[in-house]
Amino acid sequence: MTNDKKPPQTITFTVDNVEFTVNEKHQTAGAILTLAGLDPAMYDLAKLHGDGGAFKDDQQVIVQDGDDFVTVRASAPVA
Repeated sequence: MTNDKKPPQTITFTVDNVEFTVNEKHQTAGAILTLAGLDPAMYDLAKLHGDGGAFKDDQQVIVQDGDDFVTVRASAPVA
């Protein structure tokens, strides 16, 4: 009997020039922001070289190897 299971594919991408690796290409913006150590309630995620739109924390993002993301401050406390 052979094992036909493929090893998990790793996907490497950057958030604010910091490299991260995941095993699943389907992520939420909130999961990516949390992985980057940021509060999804305070930040949105934008893909460089994309359409310029930002992903809200519950939006699905299909991550591809080599993608570059930046964070966008969504809210800030007012003094």
